[in-house]
This record gives sequence, C-alpha cells and structure tokens, in this order.
Amino acid sequence: MTLALNALAAASLALAASPVPLAGSPEYTLPFVGPGTYLIFGIVLAPVYAMVAAWFIGDPSDRAKGLLGVGYLAGLTTVLWGGLFVATLVIGAVFF
Repeated sequence: MTLALNALAAASLALAASPVPLAGSPEYTLPFVGPGTYLIFGIVLAPVYAMVAAWFIGDPSDRAKGLLGVGYLAGLTTVLWGGLFVATLVIGAVFF
C-alpha cells in the first residue's frame, strides 16, 4: 500500500514539474488556434452534427429538404462569421 502511494506521489510530482504548453507558446503544435477549437467543434457542436445526420439517415428522410437545411446552416454560418470578420476589421481600423 505504501509503495503504491509513493509511486502515485512521485508521478504527481513529475507531472506538476512539467510545464503545460499554452496556445501562445512556441512548442504548442495543434493545427488549429487552440484547445477551445477542439472543444467547440468536437463537443459543443455534436448535437448539430447529429441533427444534420438525422436529416439524411432518419426515417422518413427527404434529400431535397435535407440539402435545403444544410444550405440554411451554411448560409447562416457564413453570414455570422462574415459579419464578425467585417466588425473586426472596422474595430481594428477605428481603434488601432
């Protein structure tokens, strides 16, 4: 029992001594912006992925209405991201 606790304590000290790579550090090698990207696109948007899959896999399924829904989602996403991009450019030009 004592040996297991000593091993656990040594492992926790070794992990505590190693630095955690941050998104701004040069050794951070994830291909996207940061770990929040994986959280948002992997976990938060999982119900949206399930909804879109159900449009095509579920019963009854209508391909035309499913593609119309995908078009609406793509259009809404484009408008939101495009508007945020333009707002970012305006804020950058006005304040910086």
